[in-house]
Amino acid sequence: MSALAGVGTGATRAAFGGADLHVHSTASDGVESPETLAALAAAAGLSVAVLTDHDAVHGVAAFVAAARGTGLVAAGGAELSVDEAGQDVHLLGLFVDPDEPRLGSRLAELREVRERRAERMVERLAALGIVLDLERLRAEVGDGAFGRPHVARALVAAGAVASVAEAFERYLGDGAPAFVPKAKWSLGEAIASVRAAGGLAVLAHPVWYADVPGLLRRGRELGLDGVEVFHPDNEGREEELLSEADGLGLLVSGGSDFHSPSYGCPVGGCRVGWPLWERLAEAAVARRRDAARPALDLAPR
Repeated sequence: MSALAGVGTGATRAAFGGADLHVHSTASDGVESPETLAALAAAAGLSVAVLTDHDAVHGVAAFVAAARGTGLVAAGGAELSVDEAGQDVHLLGLFVDPDEPRLGSRLAELREVRERRAERMVERLAALGIVLDLERLRAEVGDGAFGRPHVARALVAAGAVASVAEAFERYLGDGAPAFVPKAKWSLGEAIASVRAAGGLAVLAHPVWYADVPGLLRRGRELGLDGVEVFHPDNEGREEELLSEADGLGLLVSGGSDFHSPSYGCPVGGCRVGWPLWERLAEAAVARRRDAARPALDLAPR
């Protein structure tokens, strides 16, 4: 059976509910479990959803399993933090094989580094007179990838700030008193690792970065496959980004970047339509084959 079986029929194309290719769960810094995310994606009328936790793929199996019986095409990926010429850049690895050993080993190392980073943030907050229960925080994170949003939510719960946004502005954002830089991939390393794991390397929320055209050209030289044109933060710049993608022969992706029902865009709030999904799906199936990883199944669950 084709990996696109059930997706490529005329009837399914006409009824295609869109693809949200960027959502986060409790496997990193989201507040919903992978299982709940699958249910939310189905309830939003999506046809496709991809779990892209920060430096983590260990929630993918539960996400895919929970989609069974919903008709959702569920797949996995990861969002990797990259240092490119001193700039913090995020790279989506879409449709990576979560069982690829080298990627899995590197992500496990980064999760350990993230925990040490969180400890240092909590120590800096304590020096500022804000004491958080680190063991309770660890219990809440569980097997997720410890990130600043976890600490930010703990600051809100402790009454130190009124919102996650305020936590970042006053304490956790770049240059703030409790900020601790995180370990990052190089752009070339991240792209190569995604491709070796049978995935598509896609630049996330490009409007976050300086010199987007230059970054995309640099990425393309290193094997970048696509760019996230449709994202809540890209509003008003989609045509510009579509033009850049077309000029460089890059695939076009999009997603909500969902983390929490109370903050940011809901699941399915930003999605791509059929023609763009079809191109992404075909490229993803080919990449898995070329990387000699297990075939990618994009049939509805």
